[in-house]
Amino acid sequence: VFCDAVSHAIMSSVLFSLYVKPMNFQEEVRAHRDLDSFLAQASILLDEKAATLDEVLRRMLSRVAEDSHESCNEDEVMNSLFTDAGGKEFHLLSETIQGVTSTSTGVRYQQSWLCILSNVRSLQRRHVCIARLERTQNWGVNCCEARYVILILAPPRTKSTKTAIELGRTFSTMFSDISFRQKLLEAKTQDEFKQELVFQRQQLSHDDEIRTRTLSKLHVSDHQHPPPPPPIDLFFKFGKGVYSDLRRRLPLYPSDFTDGIMGKDRCLLKYTTTAIFLYIAILLPAIAFGSLNDESTRGEIDVQKTIVGQSIGGVIYSLFAGSPLVIPLTTAPLAIFISVIRGICDDYDLDFDAFYACIGLWNSLFLILGGLFNVSLLMKLFKRSTEEVIALFISVAFVGDAVKGTIKSKSRSRHLHDV
Repeated sequence: VFCDAVSHAIMSSVLFSLYVKPMNFQEEVRAHRDLDSFLAQASILLDEKAATLDEVLRRMLSRVAEDSHESCNEDEVMNSLFTDAGGKEFHLLSETIQGVTSTSTGVRYQQSWLCILSNVRSLQRRHVCIARLERTQNWGVNCCEARYVILILAPPRTKSTKTAIELGRTFSTMFSDISFRQKLLEAKTQDEFKQELVFQRQQLSHDDEIRTRTLSKLHVSDHQHPPPPPPIDLFFKFGKGVYSDLRRRLPLYPSDFTDGIMGKDRCLLKYTTTAIFLYIAILLPAIAFGSLNDESTRGEIDVQKTIVGQSIGGVIYSLFAGSPLVIPLTTAPLAIFISVIRGICDDYDLDFDAFYACIGLWNSLFLILGGLFNVSLLMKLFKRSTEEVIALFISVAFVGDAVKGTIKSKSRSRHLHDV
C-alpha cells in the first residue's frame, strides 16, 4: 500500500496474506460446538445504520458488552483491531478472513462479508457478534459491497482448537455460500437469523458427509479388483433366481402400482405429470423407429403396429416382471435387426411375418432358459466398453445408411438430369 504524506515522502506498509482452509463440518467436531455455543449467547445486530467501519465495530463492541456482561476497554479493543504502525495514513485491520474465488484471470474476493479477528487480553472467553448492515458500504479495495461484518474476540491464551482463527474459519465457511447470505437478508428478527445459521450448519454437515462418502467410494473403486466370476454351481440351481426374485418382490408388488395414488405420501399431480411425460417420451421414439421399420419392411411393420406392439409388451412386462418402473422401448438395434431380417427374407424368398414370429419365439425360449439357469449373473462381468461398442456399431450403421441414401439420391438426380 502506498500513499503520499504531507511532506511528499512515500511511505509503505507490507500486508501478508495466508490461505486458510474452509472448515469441514463432518470431520471437525469443534465446528459444531463453536456454532452451537455461539447461538446460545449470540450477539446480532440487524439493519445497522452506521456507515463507517469504526462506527460499526464500536456498536458491535457495545452489544457484546451488553449481552455478555463482561467489561472490556473499548479503546483497547479498537486498537487491537486496527494497525496504525505507519501513522494515521495506514488505518488498516490487523487480522481478517475473506472469501476468495479462483477464476481464469486470477482471484476474485467475496466483497459482501468481512470476518474480523482479534485477541483481547482482558477477555476470559470468546465472543462473536454478527452485524447486518442496512445498506452496502464501500470500505476500500476488496470490500466495496460490505453487507455483513463478523467480529470474533478471543483471549490470547487458549487451546489451539479454540483460537479466534479457528472460530473465524467456522463462520467464514458458512458465509462463503451466496444463497445463505441471501437467506440472511430475508430474516426479519434475530430468532430467524439464528435459525438460518442452524440450518446452514446442518446443511454443510450433510454436504460434507456426502462428499466424504463419495471420496471414500472413489478411493475404494480405484484400488478394487474386478469382480470374480460367479461360482459354476449357481448356474445349475434350476429356477432359484426366479424364485428368489418372486420372494423378494411379492410383498412390495402391490405398492409399485398404488404408490402415488393411495396412502399418506400420495401425490396425484406428480403422478399425472409423470405419466404424461413418459407417454410423450415413449411415443416419440416409437413413431420415429416405426417409420424407419415401415420403410425397411415395405409396410409389414408400420408405425401403428410398432405402437401397439410396444404397448402390449410394456403391459405384459410390468405385470409379470415385477417392476413397472422399467419401460421397454423400441430402440435403434431392434430397427437394424428388423431391416436385416427383411433382407434375409428377400434373399431366400421367405414369408416375413412368419419368419419374424419364429425369431421372436426362439428368442423367448433363450430368455426363459437364461432366467431359469441364472445366466443374468454374468452381467456383472460386462463393463461399459461393451455398451460403448454397441453404441458405436449403431452409430456407424445409421451413418452408413444415411451416406447410402445420399449417394442414391445424387445418382438418381443425375440420371434424371441426363434424361
